[in-house]
Amino acid sequence: MKEGKWPGHVVMIAFPDARHAHDWWDSPAYQDIAPLRSRHIDSDIVIVEGVAEGYDPRSTAQAMREQLG
Repeated sequence: MKEGKWPGHVVMIAFPDARHAHDWWDSPAYQDIAPLRSRHIDSDIVIVEGVAEGYDPRSTAQAMREQLG
């Protein structure tokens, strides 16, 4: 982290590809519950392609914590 403030929390949801992620985001089912999230937490939503099979976000989060010292 070079600038700003990050509490270190990450929630990752896997989809077969970005199109599936966008379809989920735009779905009526998700749009019905999205206000529950947005009313209770400040967050950023990022859709990223290319996370390898078997990716373990815990190790990435740990490495980031170590760098932040």
